[in-house]
Amino acid sequence: MPKKLQYSINLLPKDPFFNTRLGRFLSWSLGAGRYIVIFTELVVILCFASRFVLDRRVHDLNESIYQKQVVIQSQSDFEREFRLAQTKIQNYQQLEQQSNLVEIFPLLQQIIPNGLRLERLTIKENFLMGTGVAVSNEVLNDFISNLQLSPNFKNINVGRIESREEGLSGFNVQFSSSFSL
Repeated sequence: MPKKLQYSINLLPKDPFFNTRLGRFLSWSLGAGRYIVIFTELVVILCFASRFVLDRRVHDLNESIYQKQVVIQSQSDFEREFRLAQTKIQNYQQLEQQSNLVEIFPLLQQIIPNGLRLERLTIKENFLMGTGVAVSNEVLNDFISNLQLSPNFKNINVGRIESREEGLSGFNVQFSSSFSL
């Protein structure tokens, strides 16, 4: 029996272009490109799906912030009353300090000699700072001695002694001290 002949009909003949380097590269890139496109589509689908999770988290966070704002607003009356009480306490402390102010002036009057003019005097609680002008060296020495000899003044600090500007006689003096009544 004679052999059967088989015929193969190829309707798409191989293009000789795909046997060249450029052809092989294009064939490879088309195959790899398919996988890249599929991978990119998977990433896009994952991003789209994660959007729902992230939206839920944002919604939960906004809800939590709103609840905390409500709690803070409900405490605002208490905070206002608390701050009012604090200012009353501070005002009372300042008034109490002012009673010390009245008592310190007779002491200052005793230790400040004639010829010393105070330009600035700051009194806070049990501490005073001042600047003044002494007309002579003797007046300045008397003032410093009186400060040191007075039992009411402690931690005396004479920060600066300098002669006045040209044409003016005397000395500028800066001092500080703690005091007790």
